[in-house]
Amino acid sequence: MSEHRKSFRIKITHESLGECLGQTRNLSTTGVYVQHPRLATLPCGAVVYGQVQDLPTGAPRVRMEVVTVDAEGIGLRYL
Repeated sequence: MSEHRKSFRIKITHESLGECLGQTRNLSTTGVYVQHPRLATLPCGAVVYGQVQDLPTGAPRVRMEVVTVDAEGIGLRYL
């Protein structure tokens, strides 16, 4: 399975919703889609922090911007 098709659990942090554990979809070099209905409350332009979970070594917290929102989750662009 190619790397961009794998799905990871990711913790998204934002001041308005605290922490939310979502599932990645369509991971690319410029961004990622994160699936979780609660994330759909975030507006486009909101800045969040994401951290992939369950890796053998701790993953860095990545700063990202919400660029798309739908009922299932949000599309994020790496900043």
